[in-house]
Amino acid sequence: MPGTPLSLEVHLLGPFRLRVAGQPVEERRFTRRKPKQLVKLLALQPHHQLHREQLMESLWPNSDPEAAGNNLHKAIHMARHALEPALKSVAESHFILTQGQLVMLRAPGSLWIDADEFEQRAAAASASAEVRSCEQALALYEGDLLAEDLYEDWAALRREQLRNVHHELLARLANLHEEHGELELAIGRLRTLAASDSANEKTHRQLMRLYALSGNKSQALKQYRICREVLRNDFDAEPEPATEALREEIAAGTLAPVRVPIKAERREGESVIDSLAILPLVNASPDPNAEYLSNGITESIINSLSELPDLKVMAWNTVVRFKGSDIDYQAAGRQLGVPAVLTGRVLEIGDRLVIKTELINVADGSQLWGAHYNRKLEDIFVIEEEISREISEKLRLKLTGADKQRLARRHTDNLEAYHAYLKGRYYWNKRTDKDVRRSLEYFKQAIDLDPCYALAHAGVADSYIILGTFGISSLPPKEAFPKAKEAALNALAIDDTLAEAHASLAVALAQYEWDWVQAEKEFRRAIELKPTYATARHWYAFVYLTAMGRMEQAIAEELRAKELEPLSLIINTNLGTLLYLARRFDEAIDQYRQAMELEANFVIAHWMLGLAYEQKQSFAEAIAEFQKAVEFSGGRALPLTMLGHAYARAQRKDEARQVLLEVEALSRREYVSPYRVAGIYLALEEIDRAFEWLELAYHEHDAWLTWLPVDPGLDEIRSDERFQTLLDRVGLR
Repeated sequence: MPGTPLSLEVHLLGPFRLRVAGQPVEERRFTRRKPKQLVKLLALQPHHQLHREQLMESLWPNSDPEAAGNNLHKAIHMARHALEPALKSVAESHFILTQGQLVMLRAPGSLWIDADEFEQRAAAASASAEVRSCEQALALYEGDLLAEDLYEDWAALRREQLRNVHHELLARLANLHEEHGELELAIGRLRTLAASDSANEKTHRQLMRLYALSGNKSQALKQYRICREVLRNDFDAEPEPATEALREEIAAGTLAPVRVPIKAERREGESVIDSLAILPLVNASPDPNAEYLSNGITESIINSLSELPDLKVMAWNTVVRFKGSDIDYQAAGRQLGVPAVLTGRVLEIGDRLVIKTELINVADGSQLWGAHYNRKLEDIFVIEEEISREISEKLRLKLTGADKQRLARRHTDNLEAYHAYLKGRYYWNKRTDKDVRRSLEYFKQAIDLDPCYALAHAGVADSYIILGTFGISSLPPKEAFPKAKEAALNALAIDDTLAEAHASLAVALAQYEWDWVQAEKEFRRAIELKPTYATARHWYAFVYLTAMGRMEQAIAEELRAKELEPLSLIINTNLGTLLYLARRFDEAIDQYRQAMELEANFVIAHWMLGLAYEQKQSFAEAIAEFQKAVEFSGGRALPLTMLGHAYARAQRKDEARQVLLEVEALSRREYVSPYRVAGIYLALEEIDRAFEWLELAYHEHDAWLTWLPVDPGLDEIRSDERFQTLLDRVGLR
């Protein structure tokens, strides 16, 4: 609002961040390290000010006074312009002021520093007996103070002080949860404390006792072993007598479990949460190439929790559009129709991985649960498992033994292989020819590192399916699909319960081998194993049920996939395509419009919309959509063939023949779908040439042949004996 005094937010806990008037200050504005450190130093002080000599001593301890003074002058100038890029050289800064020998950090509006706010809230929480006060204070602790400045002496003391406050707050909250009979919540807080302060034997003892009281004797004894190993490795010491005595008591079974009634586990007014969205964790690392890691951790947690039968979890393809640090979490939750969302940040520092997560109530924005993990990078599997388990505990899900095994399931223990797999999925999700080929290399790298990594084999299968489907790529089906099948079978040989591999195998069997009976069995097996796997339902509808001509069933199955992934671009688009194939053209057009509201430049939605307009005889509109698709795809052959078909249908035959020449030239560089070329000749009323190209499509196993029984564009040749013979040869009659 004009005239509102400027505010300044300084985040020192976890990743260093600044916000001016609510807007983030981009990292690239700090072209040097010292101006940023100047802001940090001032923010750390009790009154946010320091004498010039103190700043010079802290920032340039080994420089002579004159050089240090010059450096300080430059650092002040650069810090001011980082916060206020439009600041003129003669103007007064709003935020970094000088008064005599003092340098001060100020703001005309409010100056908010998270470390100060955390200390104040922690003090208030410690003086109260309120769980909510403790949770609100803990939510501010996104990580240790200035984690990127671990070796700066001027930050060390304050870092240790704040870390101790954080530990005390975790212990306080664990005690409050135990007093309320919420043993699982108490255990969750103590696990976080033990991860941050592994040498605290008292915390290990508390965990042992609470595990035993909650009936988990094996975990209690495992915690003892963890404690003993830490003490021996780090301090060459043995557990205290009190710890040994507790272990003996637990082993003997004399510490009786406490049974807490289910009603007592839930706080008054707290509703049951049976669905949630894991929003993409933010990459807080300075390296943008680490984006694959935050995405991969998010997707891994989604995949783990989606295994639970009593919990609906929004799929990755649905939540990915909410990626970013400035998302309105409540608005996102309402749009997704879930009562809770998980948010968080991932910071990779050397061999350390720092993850901060929060589970937020969409109704009122309150924090339901929060945790902070600071571990070695090699512990990523343990962190993902803990996050999944703690969310399930917070949601009060009754987990069976099989459910707990699913949450703890690991597809590999090889960290390098896991990172290669995450990079593969990161690029696969981009769905361009270039990125999918890159994903393929990463999946293969993961397999080289761990040949028994079933998910990586499934990733190879998925990559070849995308590269061989519908002419989207330059890879011919004869090259792509046999490799997809081989990779899917390799995955199933390792783990025959992997739904993703069954679905991939089904697509290869249907689109390439035309083994319709076995393909349906594989699709049904994938859905049986993982009913929440939207891609399996989507492929089952779009590939198998469509080929069988069971359009109403296909639409119903696609709607189920859409319920699981309501914001998936491809599912929303292909729902329109199924309506198109069912001759419900007006409904198809409406659905394509809805898909384009999600992504205006989505190529597939434009060319599919063009097909629907053609059937409505709206040729000008159809041609416009195909032209957009050609433009958005970078001139690829597939939308170009569709444009040629529309030209021919609109009696612009010279332009259609020109497209045929362009497609012929493109065929020397990339795969061109014979099925779509046949469509151009059909629209030009050259029926024999059309059948020549359909014959070529048959020999090349063109994936578009699954449309033969239902494609409106082929209606005029359905009575032709050659068409009926083609249906027989593909097994579709």
